[in-house]
This record gives sequence, structure tokens and C-alpha cells, in this order.
Amino acid sequence: MPPDAYYPLHQLPYHVSPRPSLDMAYALPYTPVRYDHRAFVTPDSYGSGDDGWGDKRRDTDDYERVDSPRKKPRITLPRGHACVACSKCQEGIRPCATCIKANIECKDEDIPRKKPRNVLLEERILELESMLGIRKGSSARPSISTSSFSTDSGPSSDFMAGEPLYSGPSRISTPYVGSQPLIMPPPLSSASPHMELDIIPGSSIELALIQYILPYTPHLLIPVHPERLLAELSLSSHDPSRPHPALLYVLFSEAVRHLEAGIPPTSLPKPPYLFHPSLTPPIPSTGINRDSLLAHLGGTAPLLLERARHELDVGIRQFGRVFDLSRAAVGIARSLYTQGRFVEGWSIPVANLAIACGLHRISGGYIPPPPSIPPATKIASIPDPYAREHEYSHAHTYGRPQVGQPQLRMKVVLVPPARDEIEVAERVMTFWAVKRQCWTMSIGWGWPDPLPDEECTTEWPWGWGHVELGQAGVANERYSLMDLFDPSSAMHTSTQADTTCTLATKSTALLARASSLSDLPHSQRTVALPDGTVVATYMAPMPEIKDLQTAIALFRQHIPAPFTFPPSPASSAPLSGPSTTPPSPTAYPDIYDGPSDPFWILLHTNLYTAEMLMWWEMANHQTEAHRSAVQCARAIIGLVVLVPDEKWANVDVLSALGLSYAARVLNKEAYLLQAAGSIERAERAISDSEVLRHCLEGPINKYLKVAGAFSQIVNRIKAGQSEKVGEYERV
Repeated sequence: MPPDAYYPLHQLPYHVSPRPSLDMAYALPYTPVRYDHRAFVTPDSYGSGDDGWGDKRRDTDDYERVDSPRKKPRITLPRGHACVACSKCQEGIRPCATCIKANIECKDEDIPRKKPRNVLLEERILELESMLGIRKGSSARPSISTSSFSTDSGPSSDFMAGEPLYSGPSRISTPYVGSQPLIMPPPLSSASPHMELDIIPGSSIELALIQYILPYTPHLLIPVHPERLLAELSLSSHDPSRPHPALLYVLFSEAVRHLEAGIPPTSLPKPPYLFHPSLTPPIPSTGINRDSLLAHLGGTAPLLLERARHELDVGIRQFGRVFDLSRAAVGIARSLYTQGRFVEGWSIPVANLAIACGLHRISGGYIPPPPSIPPATKIASIPDPYAREHEYSHAHTYGRPQVGQPQLRMKVVLVPPARDEIEVAERVMTFWAVKRQCWTMSIGWGWPDPLPDEECTTEWPWGWGHVELGQAGVANERYSLMDLFDPSSAMHTSTQADTTCTLATKSTALLARASSLSDLPHSQRTVALPDGTVVATYMAPMPEIKDLQTAIALFRQHIPAPFTFPPSPASSAPLSGPSTTPPSPTAYPDIYDGPSDPFWILLHTNLYTAEMLMWWEMANHQTEAHRSAVQCARAIIGLVVLVPDEKWANVDVLSALGLSYAARVLNKEAYLLQAAGSIERAERAISDSEVLRHCLEGPINKYLKVAGAFSQIVNRIKAGQSEKVGEYERV
């Protein structure tokens, strides 16, 4: 057994191959049994081929067997011309007398060619390993190592269209079998679910997958700086500054999933005139042979996601590169949620890793590397977590504490201070990706947010989704989450215009607050049942509902005019027709093309859904508020009809959830109208609900599979059934 069979998993080089995990600690040592093969080999049984396995002419069509003179000679037809049932039929005579007498079907089939020895051994090894119930995470050497997506010459600088993924013949290399050339390895899509996939660091396939998925990362809740990520990707696999495998494999999984679904990249409309030019670095364009990638990676997205989850567990146990683990956890949880695997997504430690990194309390400062460090090694020159006193003073305080004044106390985090502005931006954007994921889980289930709003002081994100440097002119205007719910905050009167990405994040906070109204920790009101029992209602108190109403109103006033829906009357383009029909961006170039921006769609679906839930809770105190909730649901329909089918490609899960909530409200409204005798209005409510349901199970479900599950919930309500099956009410 080779010595590397006992290496720990994190020390093994990972490469593109199905990797069954076999615990070699329980395998008995292999002792070959030697026999004198000459005693069993005769010309009559094996032939006299060079390999000892027979005459190579046996596989040809014109070969005739010559039997021993002591046996009765018989005529053997060429391969493929004899009956499969009796092997004695004469050519051209069907059925033959032998088959008729035996009452069997006489048929001809092409006799399969004899497989090479190494292929037979490979299949047998895979069969035995699958029967043993292979355990993942083993340190054993993989039985099959098809390093197909890499070259021995080192990292490739680019991945050109048409470049073959396989650099040469693959080889079998196991503790039991010597290396033999393999003609063509099977596609990775045929790998067993018990296997893992390895992608070699620095290989052309790794670079191709990362470059392909980079334009999608703002909508995957994995914000990255494109140039910084590609630079770190070029480092050695042993360099601690290289991205963690957990982060890479979740990106690989999303890349394969996007390739299979044919999801087009988002091309955001041109920003309005009131915004500065974006500082997002350009993403290098590359020619990628999509068909070649799918031919060998098609169907491997679930395996790559499972590998990412495994690497996340290993990284947590090894206590290294925690910030990368935090980013990977967000991407994994989001991927599970988009597949409808909600409980699994909830169990991913998204909030815990963010708190361990201190992402919820970012002050905006950073500590540059010491000037004595040469620029060539700047990427690895990270200050120690417990740096010198003046460094912490530079990062967290404005000066030395005075005698008798409160002193700064260190709060332990697992990441060192940021090195530059890019790292600060990465951490800020990652925190808000974490918060959006926590809000999504809370809104979807109605459970409390695992990262309370009151604990978060990190400033709001900036830019258009990718990690980019902040604007120098707005460095002094830093507002955090609680400013959104504080009517006296200067944020509501600031002249700084927010991008659609920032506005979508703030609207998600409002939706989460509206969703929490239905599950407050303390009951503010009790009611008496007919039997005299007094029970708590847990209805949201009116003051909290009013506070949310004020926060939504102040937020709407601060939305820049190009981003409003319906567009502001102050716009230079005249409005015509219904109020929910905005002017065409092609006819008026100064109008922002909102339906082409997933963040714009998320912004307004969140706002209408938040207002709908708010009015629904207010109806417990004021009956007429119920009508306002229905109007908000119908406003979402006006938004949906404006979005082309292909523009739903990169929408957030909350956009689909908002459509589902609106459809549920309209169906419940239809039942109330039917009970009141308003049949015509009830039919209209059902018709409006069908518009949203068809959008969920049609264009959105094409790219976001969980939308189909949301549509099924609407169907259950329409049929008068409970919303979900297998869930219970908390007593």
C-alpha cells in the first residue's frame, strides 16, 4: 500500500475524479497468492497470445477455431452470425431445427467484444466498494484517479473554446492494481452518489468554472471582488491565502447548475445620471466551450454541493480561513433553499460563523501591512489577531483613552483585521449576504431571526452587487440597520442616493420586520372563548404596526425617482394609461429599465409584500385595513406583468415568496367574497391569483425550482386545504 494512503484528507491533492471513500484502516493487508500459471494454460483453452490471455485474432470476424485432432471437429460460425440461444444455427436459416425442437426463440445478436483486463478490474472494484457502503471523508487513496481536467505542466492561464478537457489517457492506480492506460474514462455525470469529485487547484477547468460563475455571484449571496478572487486563485494549493475549498466547491456547484439550466447572466441597465460610475472591476471575458463542460460535468452539481458541505465541516474542525467558511456557508444555505431543502438550509451555521468573524460589528477601519514587507508578499502579510497596541488604536479608537474614562475592551474574533479597503468591502458585503439569508429563512418559516437586528452595527452595503470600493465623498455618511427604523435618523434626509442593491437589502429588512409581527414573543391581548377559557392571541399591538408603517413610508420617500414604481410624476417622461404602466425605457433613455434588474424586482416585491402583511395585521384592529392588504397584492400583479419571462432568471427567492404570499391573500379574499355573496368579485380575485400562480410555475420555476413548491402551496389553499403538510402549530 502506498504511503499516501494514510495521509489526512486535507493533505491529499484534490483532482477531477470520482473519489469513493474507503476506510483502509479496516482493510486486511494484501498478500498475493502465486500459482504456476503454466499448469493451467493450454493452447486449447487460452491460446498463445503475448499477454497470456489468448490469441488476439479471436476478436476478429474471420477467425475459425481449430480444435485438437482427438476431438470431433465442428464448424463454428464467425462472431455475430450464430444463434445466441443454441450457437449451432446455420447462417441464413432461421429458425433452425435445434431451436424448434427445444422450443426456444432463435435470434441473432452482436456478441460483445471482450473488455480489457484493466476495465474489468475497475468495474469490479467499483462494484465491491458500492456494496461495502462507502463512508465519506476517509483518508484512503481513491481507487480510480481520472485526473482528466488538468495537465502536468501546471496551471493554465486561460480556457479557450474547444480546448479538450482531458489532457491525456487516464490511469487506474490502486493499492492492488498497477497502472494501466485507459482508453476513455466515463463522464462524471455517471458517478455514483457515494462518490466525491475533486478538481485540481490551478487547472484550466477550475479557472473556467470560476470565470463562468463570476457574473452571477451578486445574486448567489456570495459577493466577491473579481480581480482579487482570480489573483488568489492563481496561488499555490498550499498557500493559506488561496480560497478555501468549501467556497470554491459551492461556486463549482452553482456553475454547473447554471450551465445545465441555461441561466443567462444579468446585464444591469445603465445607472441613472445621479450615480457615480461603478467602481466594480471588469470581469475578464473568456471563451468557454459550454458543451464540453456539460459533457463531462453534467449532473455533478449535487455531488459538488455535497463536497462543499464536507469541506465546510472539515474547515470548521480545523479552525482555518473562517471568513471563507462564512461565505461558503451562505452560498450552501442559499443553494439548499432554492432546492426546497429548507430544514437543511436552516441547519447551516450561517449566523454563527458571521458572528465569529465579527462581521456584524464592522467599524470600517483596516490595518495596512507594515511598510517593511515587500509588495511581492503583501497578499500573505496579515497582521496577527492580537496586534500591537497602536494598531488596535488605529483601527478601533480615535485616540488613547483618558484616565477615568471607559476603556475599549477587546472582543474576540476569529479573523485578523482587514488589510485594505477591498477586504473591508468584502466583509461588509458578506455580512449583508448573511443577513439576507437569515431574513429569508425567518420570513419563509416564520421563525425568529438567528442574528437579531439590534445586535448589528455594520454599515449598509454599497455598489451594484459585486465587491467594490466605496465612494470617497460619502465616507462620513455611515448608517446601520437600526437607522432604518428610527424616524429621527439623518439617513432619511441624506442626499446620498442608494443603488438598487442597497435598496433591495433595506426592503428585505422591512419585510422581515413585517413578517415578525405575526409571531411576537409576548401576548398583548387576550380573548375569552365560548367555554369561558381566556387565551392569548399574540396579535401584534397597534404601536408596533404603526412604527413599521412609518418606517416603510420614510423609506419610500428616499427611493430615487428613477427606481420608483410606478415612476414618479416628476420624471421627464409623461405617464399614460394605468398608473402601474411605466413608460418604455427605449422610448425615454433617461428612464431606468427596472424589469431588467433583479434587485429592482426584489425591491418592489418586498415593499408590496411588507405592506400587505402590515395591513393584514392591522385588520385585527381596524377592519377596513383588510382592503388595503388586497390592494397591495394586486399591485404585485401590476409589477409581474411588466417583467419579461427571461428576466426572472436571477431573481431572489424572496421575490417568488412574495408572489406566493400575494396569491394566498387573493385566494383567501375570494373565499370571503363568496361567503358574502359577491360571486363576480370572488371570480376576479381568483383570476388575479392565477396570474401569480402561473408566473410561479412557469418562467420563475424554469430557473428557480423552489417556485414550483410555492405554487403548490397556492393550489392547496385554492382547494381549501392547509398550506403545508407535516407541520404543526406551536402550543
